Amino acid sequence: MSGEYLELISLDIWHIAASILNLLILTLILKRFLFKPVQKTLADRQGQVDRIYREAEDSRAKAEEDKAFYSEKLAGAVEEAEGIVRSASQRADRQSDEILAEASRRASDTVKRAEEEIEQARKKAMDELKNEVAELSVEIAENVVGRELNGEDHRELIDSFIDNL
Repeated sequence: MSGEYLELISLDIWHIAASILNLLILTLILKRFLFKPVQKTLADRQGQVDRIYREAEDSRAKAEEDKAFYSEKLAGAVEEAEGIVRSASQRADRQSDEILAEASRRASDTVKRAEEEIEQARKKAMDELKNEVAELSVEIAENVVGRELNGEDHRELIDSFIDNL
């Protein structure tokens, strides 16, 4: 039995050389037809991944620029809106002051006209009172004196009576 095992374990140089040659040929064939296309596919995939990363980075940078741009625009718009509100508030204050001044002027004019009308009514009342007093004084004087007075006497009597009042 040991002879059989020896044949199985024996080393045949030609057999080993043929196996190494087969291995080399198989490696070259696999390298040529399998590894190179796989390497090329992997390189292409890596290129695509690199391109996608570059595009993503460019998009991110563009987004950051847009964000900064629109943030500035928004800040400008907010500032402009605040300016518009301030301007409108100032205009409203000015208009309010103008309206109040106009109302005050009108009220003052109305009071002045009322005072003038009162003064005119007072003068008219004084004139009417003066005329009534003059008529009464003439009647009294005629009764007291028992004679009729002429225009000059009449006027003197009225003036002295008014002065006494």
